[in-house]
This record gives sequence, structure tokens and C-alpha cells, in this order.
Amino acid sequence: MAQKLQQQLRDVGSKLESPPASKDALVKLLKQAANCLSEIDQSPLPSMLDSMRPCLNAIAKQELLKHQDREVKVLVATCICEITRITAPEAPYSDDVLRDIFHLIVSTFSGLGDINSSSFGRRVVILETLARYRSCVVMLDLECNDLIYEMFSTFFSVVSDDHPQNVFTSMQTIMVLILDESEDIQDNLLSIILSALGRKRNDSSMAARKLAMNVIEHCAGKLEPCIMQFLVSSLSGDNSYLNKSLDHHEVIYDIYQCAPQILTGITPYITGELLTDKLDVRLKAVQLLGDLFALPGVSISECFQPLFSEFLKRLTDRVVEVRISVIEHLKHCLISNPSRPEAPQIIKALSDRLLDYDENVRKQVVSAVYDVACHALKVIPAEIARLVAERLRDKSLSVKRYTMERLADLYKLNCVKSPESLIDIEDFEWIPGKILRCLYDKDFRSETIELILCGSLFPSEFSIKDKVKHWITIFSRFDKVEVKALEQVLLQKHRLQQEMQKYLSLRQAHQEDAPDLQKRISGSFRIMSRLFSDPAKAEESFLTLNQLKDVNIWKILMSLLDPSTSFCQAWSYRDELLKILGERHPLYDFMGMLSIKCSYLLFNKEYVKEILSEAAAQQSVGNTKLMSSCMNLLTVISSFSPLLLAGCEEDLVRLLKEDNEIIKEGISHVLARAGGIIREQLALTSSSVELLLERLCLEGTRKQAKYSVQALAAITKDDGLKSLSVLYKVFMRLVDMLEEKTHLPAILQSLGCIAQTALPVFETREDEIVGFIRSKILESSNKDDGASTQKTECSERSELCLLKIFGIKTLVKSYLPAKDAHLRPGIEKLVEILKNILLFGDISNNIESSAADKVHLKLASAKAVLRLSRHWDHKIPIDVFYMTLRMPQDIHPQSRKLFLNKVHQYIKERLLDAKYACSFLLNINDYHTPEYEECKQNLLEVVQVCQQLKVRQLSMQCEMNMLVAYPEYILAYLVHALAHHPSCPNIEECMDVQAFEPTYWRLHLFLSTLLHGDEGRQSGGVSNWKKESFTAIVSILHSIKSSEDVVDEAKSKTSHAICDLGLTIAKRLVQDQTDISVISAVPLPHTLYKFVEKNKDVISVCSSHSDELSDSELVGSRIKVWWPLDKQFYEGVVQSYDPGKKKHVILYDDGDVEVLHLAKEKWEVISNGCMPKKRPKSKHASPHEELSPEKTGDKSNQADSKQKKNSMKKSSSSKIKRKSTPRKRKVNNRKRVSESNVNADMSDMDSRGDSDLSSVRPPSGSDVDDANSDRLEGKEEHAMLEVGKKTEGSFKEDSEEPVEEDKQDYSGLDGTGDSDDEPLSAWKQGAGKAT
Repeated sequence: MAQKLQQQLRDVGSKLESPPASKDALVKLLKQAANCLSEIDQSPLPSMLDSMRPCLNAIAKQELLKHQDREVKVLVATCICEITRITAPEAPYSDDVLRDIFHLIVSTFSGLGDINSSSFGRRVVILETLARYRSCVVMLDLECNDLIYEMFSTFFSVVSDDHPQNVFTSMQTIMVLILDESEDIQDNLLSIILSALGRKRNDSSMAARKLAMNVIEHCAGKLEPCIMQFLVSSLSGDNSYLNKSLDHHEVIYDIYQCAPQILTGITPYITGELLTDKLDVRLKAVQLLGDLFALPGVSISECFQPLFSEFLKRLTDRVVEVRISVIEHLKHCLISNPSRPEAPQIIKALSDRLLDYDENVRKQVVSAVYDVACHALKVIPAEIARLVAERLRDKSLSVKRYTMERLADLYKLNCVKSPESLIDIEDFEWIPGKILRCLYDKDFRSETIELILCGSLFPSEFSIKDKVKHWITIFSRFDKVEVKALEQVLLQKHRLQQEMQKYLSLRQAHQEDAPDLQKRISGSFRIMSRLFSDPAKAEESFLTLNQLKDVNIWKILMSLLDPSTSFCQAWSYRDELLKILGERHPLYDFMGMLSIKCSYLLFNKEYVKEILSEAAAQQSVGNTKLMSSCMNLLTVISSFSPLLLAGCEEDLVRLLKEDNEIIKEGISHVLARAGGIIREQLALTSSSVELLLERLCLEGTRKQAKYSVQALAAITKDDGLKSLSVLYKVFMRLVDMLEEKTHLPAILQSLGCIAQTALPVFETREDEIVGFIRSKILESSNKDDGASTQKTECSERSELCLLKIFGIKTLVKSYLPAKDAHLRPGIEKLVEILKNILLFGDISNNIESSAADKVHLKLASAKAVLRLSRHWDHKIPIDVFYMTLRMPQDIHPQSRKLFLNKVHQYIKERLLDAKYACSFLLNINDYHTPEYEECKQNLLEVVQVCQQLKVRQLSMQCEMNMLVAYPEYILAYLVHALAHHPSCPNIEECMDVQAFEPTYWRLHLFLSTLLHGDEGRQSGGVSNWKKESFTAIVSILHSIKSSEDVVDEAKSKTSHAICDLGLTIAKRLVQDQTDISVISAVPLPHTLYKFVEKNKDVISVCSSHSDELSDSELVGSRIKVWWPLDKQFYEGVVQSYDPGKKKHVILYDDGDVEVLHLAKEKWEVISNGCMPKKRPKSKHASPHEELSPEKTGDKSNQADSKQKKNSMKKSSSSKIKRKSTPRKRKVNNRKRVSESNVNADMSDMDSRGDSDLSSVRPPSGSDVDDANSDRLEGKEEHAMLEVGKKTEGSFKEDSEEPVEEDKQDYSGLDGTGDSDDEPLSAWKQGAGKAT
């Protein structure tokens, strides 16, 4: 076999000595030679070497080495590679021949780019042989530098992703061998390698880039000096080294992935680029580092950690574009590797930019955080997600809207990714509550919130059951604010549905030409339009809608308003409606909103049935939290959409029969809300409902008893006497059971609720009930239980104490019936009981009880006074008022906080007069305590409430007394309360200035809150609202100085001294106040102050010359005016005169203000009046007249007169006669505001403040109103700035000639004798002189 091969080699070699002229013959011959050579092993026997010698010599001839045919070249190169393999490691040829051979071999590599060529396999063999046997290293010995450069260039140009791995590996091996064996790296080699790097190069493929990176990785040690020299040169701005077209950032990017250790020395240079003033350079550096740190699977090397820290600092770069770029790259860092060690640091850095001054940056942070959260829910901690969600309160509308959209997307993704754990509290279940809170932001409307809740919150593939499960979990997380927001959305939805039903009914009347019908339709449009963000545009859209003739549109609207329409049907109807209109129709967007608001897409009958089923399911597993959530959600739905419960009567009755307290309480509450709507079907379903509810009234918990009474009233309310008979039957059983003293908490609750619901029933046995509560409960003692009297802990209250509290609540409810509370007699007895409890902690001082019980009873009595004050404020004596204010001083801190929170809640919900805010100030003992800051925050919110009410009245041109709405009017009560406070010493006896310190800082806190709001410091300029507030403060304080204390005349001087102190504080807080030349009199609460008559020495003159006085001279006189309907005179003071209209402004003694044409009235000058003083005419009214009676004209009432009028009518012993009926005049109709109107206006106040004020809370359930219709047009701040202008205009209407008031003492305003270092000392000296 060997001999045959040797012979073949000799034959082929001899033939190649004289190559044939024919290409085909030559190719055939070369193939035979290649095949024979391929069969010979490396290092063969000498005989074999001799036999191949002819072939070896023939192949090396120049004729073959430089043959022009490509196929021949490949075959010759193949033969040479085989010869090189066989003779390795000895070189088979001389150096000159080897140079030609390597030229030939390298030339064949260009054909590697065509993988479909017939010679591709032979070229690969050549490449592999060159790499395997290290033949390429010989090129270095031969100094074939240009040939090596050509080979490298060829490799980078032909390498492809389509090549087999062996081709790529062989190229890499050859290049690494050459670089490793090279003494110095030639610049051209380094340039060709680096030129292959970069992501954006069009002249090299990804395979070439990968090849270059692998070569650098394997030759990092050899290449590092050269690469460092290039990078340092480039980073320093010197581009003379290597190829100028090389992008050094791209080189760094690729080297960082393959050999990051090479880059250790250039980190200072990159840091320099990050810190340079050149924006383009800084941006490129940020781009580079961001890309490096975001590389997937590549951790940040240790040498780059300082650069990473500096990169994070670029989040505070002065250029917005840089900050946004850093945020975007950090997002990609987290997405590429969510579990990277730097993730917490990155998230913290991002969250710190949520308060960036540029809205685009804030928006980018929101995007980054939520994109990462959507990619990996667990990466972003819940607290960071909540922090980002606070951008819902951002000052930028675009940021707020974008945040809401992303929050909804995040929650939807959470629903998709966690379907198995719906009953657990998820990390993102708070999101719907956050979205609902946006309802109190002036930039969001209910339709926006509702659209999110209906269409964007849950995945479209979710079933009703899935959505209900989530809603139950969501609702279990809601706080009071979020529940009220949902109630607000449902309330507005309910109002629109009702009004839309009325409109559609009117439209079907087919009386289009009837003017009355058109008028009613227009009125309906006005009502509905107030429920949209732009009422004017909405009304215009309704008018356009009314012109549409397409019957299908009206059918769809009727179907959407049908409670029986399913969820899928409603969405289908809505889509069909919008399709009919088309996107180009002017009503397209409006109808999209209208179809959401008037449909039952948020909750429908399917939801209700699923909620009831889920409640039963949660009962079976014993999950009380979700069971309560089911009941509470169902209660909210039934309150505003009771029709949705139709058809569920059997389920409700079945659950009511269950032996579960939560279920029974919830169902009774639902029936209390929706019983009136479903009562007929309920009666047909089961006759035992009334018996079940009656049993709960007698034996249930207090809440169950309360709701059961309301439910009984609801399901029988339209049955005439049946309603009273059912309640009467229950009532009689309740009273009969009192003596048994079993289930007393529930029985007392039921009796109180019956008193509120059906007062005539309660009055039939009222004496018996009151007698039992007083003698058997309130007058009971714990003296037989010696241990109980020793209790000191606030939480340790006895059962008897609880019964007493329940008894007090029952008595209080009996004076708070649903209707005509002011007509109920006998309130004085209840007030006396409350007074004794406030004094002694029990109904009398002889009753023994523990200290803890006394504390709880005092707290209950104080709360009772708060509740009664809404309707019975005129019946609450001043001493009871003050005991209520000071009550927290004598109780446990926990109870004190409960009471103050209740005061704060009632004032914010418009259920309590703002004067009770004095309790915040009277119940802090030191201004260095946390209570001080809490008091300050409470006062800020009370001031906001009053200011909103004031702005509301101005915008609506409300006719009620403006002074009542001014937060400054609280000052009249505060001064009196401070003067009567035990901590305030007698001004004439005490000489210790420090004793007045509590009075000083309490007054200072209130005045600084009024004048500076939440600034907490003095400001350079005085804004309009601050000037107005300062004017009001000064007017009130001077009015008090002109009055005497009604309660204790001896305290008058103390009150006057406190006023001087207040004037000094106000002057210091507003240092650049305008000059005040005239202070207008302010009507003060007549229960606290009485006006001091001056110039009594001219009384007789006034009387004798009354007939001689001119109209202008009457100003300042006391007169009495005849009221024909009341058939009596009422006394008052002439405040001003308008010579143009010939009208006088009369301030009556009860606080009413009236503008009269006295020439047409019956009146007389009172003999004890004072001689009027003339005042100089002025073209401009003083800014301090804004609070004067002239300003308010016929709109003003005294602060508390609106609540006291009815009671004063009945009192024959009153010193001041009150008007019981309004007069009717032909020329001048007097304008008055009744108590009910005032309350109604206050209830309708929009409680939604600025989106950045977290302290502004929603209204209570009783005050849940149409926030859309009540919203002011424009920002509240702008409206408040117009207060002075509006009041000045109304003043000029009533009086062109200002009226001179009695001269006031301005010693507190001129600044004389004041010392900034010793304010109390200076005040004490001034107060001594003043008094």
C-alpha cells in the first residue's frame, strides 16, 4: 500500500515538473497530488519523503505559485498546506519560497466569504491547517508584516455569522498566535482590530466585532499598553494616534465586555468627561456609562464602581437633558438585571428625583420606576411605588395624568400575574385607593376617575367574579378618605342617572313646541352639565345632543340607564354608540364620557350577586376581614344604586338569618339604605324580615340595632300608618324590656334611633325612658365595687360607665330628630345633665366612680355638646361651651386626642362652628411639644375650610353674613376664652410678665396661622389676602376693645389687654401693613360682648333734636324701626348713609343688617341714643371697611344669630327683641338667610383644595355633594385675591360717602414703645396704660 502511494507521488511529481497547459488537466493533477499528500502522516519514513520530493519541488515552482486561476490557487495552497503538515516542524522551503507560499495562502482566504462555493471546504482546510500547526507564526519570522495586516483585514471582512464555528475559531487562533508571538504590536494591526469594534459601524459585521472582542480578550495583556495609549490619547482630545474615524466610546463599550481590566487606567479620564462643562461631551459620557452598566449579564467591575457613583450624581446635573438620559439608562440597568447588587442604590437615587423642579424629569422617573415594576414586580419595593404614586399630587397636570395611567397599568399587570392569591393582601392593592383620592384634586373630575376604574383597572379577560374578588380586597384596604371618594363618584353618577332619566322622559312627551317643556329640558341640562369638568361646554353638548334624530342613539342611552343591563352589554352599547357618531363627530368625546357616567359599568347587578356569593364563601372559611369588606362594599353600592339590589332579596334574607354578627350587621345596614326601593319584592320574598330586624333591635349589637331600626323605617316608609305602627310595636317592647336590664346597650341604641326616625312614637313614653336613664343608669354608683373605683387606666372603663355613655347618646339623639329639631322642647334639662358630667365626671358630685370612668363620661358629654351644637348652639350656655373647650385638659392624653380629632373632623365636615377650634389652642401647655405642631396643623386646615367657605360665598354672591365665614372671626371667641382661661392672670393684679406667656404664644400661633398660613415666618411682601386678613383682625380686636364682657364685666380689661397684645403681634407679623385710618365696627357675638355706648352726655340732645337731624346726621344714632308683620319696633344703630340712593344701613341689636329708605319707613330716634358724628367725605373707602356692616349691606347677620333666632322668638325674658317674621316692603325687600339656608350652603361647600395640600380631606357622608357643581371656576387662590375687590364694589354700591366711626386706640399699631426683644414687657406697659 505504501509502495503504491509512493509510486503515485513520484508519478504526480514528475507530471507537475512540466505542468500541462490545460487548466482541467492541471486541476486534475493537483487534486491527485492533494489526495496523495493527505494520506501521508506527519513525520513519515525517509523513503516516503524521498518519494514525495518531486511533488514537493514541483508545487513550489513560480509557475504554480503565481497561477492566475482561483481554483488552481486553492489546490496549490491545499497541497502546500499538506506538505507543511507532513514536514512540520521543519520548514519545507526556503524563506523566499515561503513568502510566496504565504501570499498564496492569504489570497485564498478572501474566498471564505462565499460559503456556497465548491472550493469553500478546501479553503477551510487551509485555514484550519494554518491554525492547527501554527504555520502562521512563520510569517513573523519572515517579517511579512504587510501580509499579516492583509490577512487580518481579510478575516474581519469575510467573517460572517453564517460561518461554521470552526472557521471562526481558526481565524481567532491565527490572530491570537500572531499577536502573542509578536514582539511589538504594529499600529496598523491594532487599528484594524479596533476598527471592527462598535455597535453602529456599517463597514463591519457583528461577527467581525465578536472576533475582534475575542482576540482582545485572549490578548489583553499584550494589547493593553497599545489600547490604553489610544484611549488616553482620544479621551484627552488628541486624535492623531491611529485612525481618526475610530469612536473611542464604542471601543470602550466593547472592551468593557471582553477585557474590562484594560480600562482601569482610563476611569479618571471618563470622570473628567462626566464633569466637563461641554454638554455634548457630558452627554456622550453619560450615554457610554449608561450603556455599559445596562449590559445584560455583565456586572459592574470594581474599577468602575467610582464611575458608577459619579454617574448616579449626574441625576442632579444642571441640564435637564442629562438628567433624563441618566434616568433612562438606570431604568435599562434594572431591566437588564433586576437582581443586580446595585439595584437598591439605583432605586433610591431615582426616587430622590421625584421632586425635581422640571416636570419632564419627574415624569421620566415615574416612567422608569413603573417600567421596571412592570418588568419585575418584586424589584420595586412597595414603599417606593407608593412614593412615586405621590406624583398624583404633582403641580404639573401632565405628570399627574401620566402617573395615574401608569398606576392603572401596574395594577392591571399585578392582577394578571397573581391570580392565585386574590384573597391575600397584595403589594399593589392600594393603587385603586390612590386613584380615587385624585377626586379631591381640582385637575381631576369624576369621569376621569370612573373611566380608569371601569376600563383600565382590570384585564379585559377578567370575569365579573375575578373583578369582584379584587374589589373586595381593594375595599378592605380603603381608609375613610378613599371610601368617601368612591361614595362621591357613585353619588354624582346617581344624580346624573336620575336627571338623565327625567330628561329622556321629557323628550318622550312629544311636546317639542311647549315652552314649559323646553324650559324644563334646559334646566335639566344645566343640572347635568355641572357634573362635568367644563359645565358651559357640557351644556352646549347637551343642546347639540337634543337635536340628534337617530333613534338608535336614544335607545342605547335608555339601555345604558337600565340597571338590568349586563356589563358586557353595556360596553357593547357604548362601542355601538361611539361607532354611530364616528370619531369626527363633535359629540364623540362628550358621549364617551356621558356613556360612562350614566351607565352601570362600575357596579351592576352582576357585581351585587357576586358580592353576596363571596360574602357567603368568606363566611364559610371564617375570613372576617374580607367578610366585612363584602358587607361594606355592598352598603356603599346600595346607598347610591339601590336598584341594583332588586332580584337579590332572597339572598339578603338568607344571609340575614345566618348566625354571623358581621353578616347580620352588614345586611341590616344594606336594608337600611336600599329597603325603601326593594320593599315590595322583599315583602313578597319573605314575611319574616320584620321579625328578624325586630329581634336585632332587641338583642343585637348596637350597630345592628341602629341599622335595624333604620331598615324597619325604610321598608315600611310608604305604608302610611303601618310605618309608625311597626316602629311603635318595636318601641313598646323596647321600653317594656328596660326594667329587665337585659340587652340594655342594644335597647338604648334602638330607642335613640327611633327618636331620630319617628319622634312622635318616642314622645309617647319619653318621660318613662328619660326617668329610667336618669335614675337607673346615670345616678347609679360603683360604691359597692371598691376595686372599680381604683382604676386609673384610660382604657379600663366599667360596664356601668358604658351604660351611662349609651344613655347619654340616647338622650342626645332624642334632640337630634331627622326633622324640626329646633321645635323640640326641654333641651335645657339635657344641657344641665351634660354640664354636671363635665363638672364632676358624673351626673352629680355624690356619685362614686373610678377616675377612668369619670374621664370617659366627660369625654362622652363633651362629644354630646359638639353634636348638639349644630342645632342647639343658641341653647348651650357659655359656661358649658367653655367647659367643653377646656375638657381635654383634665383627661387622659389618649382621650384628649380623641376629642380634638372629633372637633377637627366636625369642623372640616361643616358640622361644627369654627369657634370650637379654640379648643386646639386651649389644650396645649407648651409650644415645644408635638401637640403644638399638631395644633398648628389643625388650625391651618380650619383656616382653609373657612377660606373656602368665604370664597364660595363671594363667588355665589351669597347673602349670608360674610363675617361668619371669615376665619378671623374665631378671634372674637378666642380672646374671650383666653381672658376667662384659668391660666390668664388678672391684668390689674399680676405683675409677672412670664405669667402671660401662655396667652401670648397661643394668640401668636393663631394670628401667625391666619397671616402666614404654612409659611411659619415673616415674608417680605404683603399679599392681598394677607392685607385683608390683617384688616379683619384689627377690626375685630378694636371692636372688642369698644365692648364689655357680658359674662363677667371684670374680665373686660383683661380682654382689652389681650386685644392690645394681639394688635402688637399682628403688626409684627405683617411689618409692612398699609396705613389704617379708620377701623370699622364688627358685630360681635352678643352672648360674649356688649357694645359700650359713648358720648352719653349728649343723649338728651339726640332725643330732643331728632326731628331736626338730616339724613347724613343720623349716622351713629340709635333708632327703632317698625316691622308691620311682627307689629313691633326693633332697635338698631344707623351705620352709614348713601346720599346717592338716599338709603341708610341699619345694624340691629341682634346682628341683622338692613338697607332702608327711612323716608318710606316708620321709625323713631331712641331717647338713649348717641349724637351722631359727622365724618369727612372720602373718594375711596378704607381697606379696613371691608368687614364693616356697610360692606355687607343687607347680606350680613351676626355670627351666631342665625341659630338663635327661633329660640329668641319664644323667650319673653330676652333683653333684645328678635324679629320673628320678615317684612314685605314694596320698595325695599329685606334680604335674609335662614338657618337652613346657611347650613345648606355650608353643606354644599366644595371641600376639595389644592392638589398639593395633603391636609385637605373629603366631606363627610352627610356632606357628600356634587363636587363638580360646587367647584369654583378657577383656582381658589385667585378667587380669594378678589375678595377685597368684590367687597369694595358692593360697599360703593351701598354708600358713596364713608361713615366715620368712633376714634380708636392705635397704640398697638404705631410701633411706639415696642421692643422686639421684650414683646411681653412692652405689651404689659401698654396694656396698663390702656386699661
